[in-house]
Amino acid sequence: MEVHHHTESVHEAKTFKDYFLEFLMIFLAVSLGFLAESLRESIYDHQSEKEYIIELKKNLVSDTVNLNTWIPALYARMDDFDTLMHLLQTPGPTTRGGDMYYLARIATRVGSFEPNDNTILELKNSGNFRLIRKQNVIDGLMNYEKLKEQYVDLYNLQLRENDRAYPLIGSLFDARVFDKMLVTQDTTPFNEKAYAMGSKNYLKKVPGNPQLRNHDPEKINLLIYYLHQRKASFFGEIRFMKAQKIQVANLITLLNKEYHLSD
Repeated sequence: MEVHHHTESVHEAKTFKDYFLEFLMIFLAVSLGFLAESLRESIYDHQSEKEYIIELKKNLVSDTVNLNTWIPALYARMDDFDTLMHLLQTPGPTTRGGDMYYLARIATRVGSFEPNDNTILELKNSGNFRLIRKQNVIDGLMNYEKLKEQYVDLYNLQLRENDRAYPLIGSLFDARVFDKMLVTQDTTPFNEKAYAMGSKNYLKKVPGNPQLRNHDPEKINLLIYYLHQRKASFFGEIRFMKAQKIQVANLITLLNKEYHLSD
């Protein structure tokens, strides 16, 4: 009888060097994958940052255009207030009743400069403000935000002053004349300048020479006082707008420099 001998396969035991090499290969593979993903995210973040900066610059350019509209518009409204206060102080019947009624009516119009903050809001709401890496740019944007908030505070004060003038105008002027001044078929395109000037195109002067319903010196004095207060608020708003205009110009220059944008 033949005897068959079975040979057993002999497995050599792995050495520490073998295990170390396997670990090193796995470690390198994971590390390279992590570095590749980090590089991809970094490239994406840099591209997104540049896109946001370009949009921010467009917003700032838009603000510059609108500020150049609002500042002279408020100076013009201050002149209108001066004229109205002068007419209210004229003793006896005035020969400029139509002007007086027209100026009193547009005096109650309100409006504020509204900066184009679409990109800033998107950065805040999406949590992508972290993409802005340059601290001097962040500081500039925050300073601009602070100026805008201070402007809004002053504008809200102006609204309260306007509310106090309403009942005085209603008491001193004939409301029937105001009703005849309303333009209901206006086809003039609405734009920023018209809004800044108090939307005058929706009102017209009435023919004739309408007079005040009464000449109560106390009420006239109070109305002039509140007109004066609003005029002073207009001047304060202009100062903030000029400061914003300087800040906007500085920001545009900074963005051009830091992100190599063209003028």
